[in-house]
Amino acid sequence: MIATINSIKIATMTSILASLLGIPAALTLSKQKFKGTQFIYSFLLLPMILPVIIVAIAVYFHFVKLKLAGNIYALTLAHTILAIPVVLITVSASLQGFDQNLEYAAMSLGANRFKTFFKITFPLIRPGVISGALFAFITSFDEIVVAIFLSGYRAVTLPRHMWSSIREEIDPTIAAVSSLLIFTSVFLLLSVAMLRRRGERLRS
Repeated sequence: MIATINSIKIATMTSILASLLGIPAALTLSKQKFKGTQFIYSFLLLPMILPVIIVAIAVYFHFVKLKLAGNIYALTLAHTILAIPVVLITVSASLQGFDQNLEYAAMSLGANRFKTFFKITFPLIRPGVISGALFAFITSFDEIVVAIFLSGYRAVTLPRHMWSSIREEIDPTIAAVSSLLIFTSVFLLLSVAMLRRRGERLRS
């Protein structure tokens, strides 16, 4: 139960941080076309392209120097690095069919950029934003390689605890937890599919 609570805490914080960083990045890269846009986009996707073991080793040595390893906040930061590309891709996809003339119309009627975003832009891309947050949650909750390096003994996550238990003995609890994780993943994926359909209806 302690490992499950740790996983939920880390995944929730990762989802929030990845969304706060990934959404502005997607908005900027989709609207502001300048030289180097593609390079920045590719750079932000590197954690998804590189093997996770390489990211885990790099993050581990960096955090050890800063004396941050072994707590849930270190794992949250590391998982955020892995989750940002997921949010970036999902939100960027929802912005593909977005009509910027709606924003121009709102600003021409007196709305500032802040109000335009929350009244016009965000409601239309909300399904993509929620999908990205859910994928970020799943990415963090299911991650094990980085957790093996950074969790220590104070921030053991559920996948790390399951991996350690399997190495020591075969426990029926592992099968039960695995079944729950499968059902949870299926439920979240179905939710994402429903959000995508809703987003398509909003854009049309």
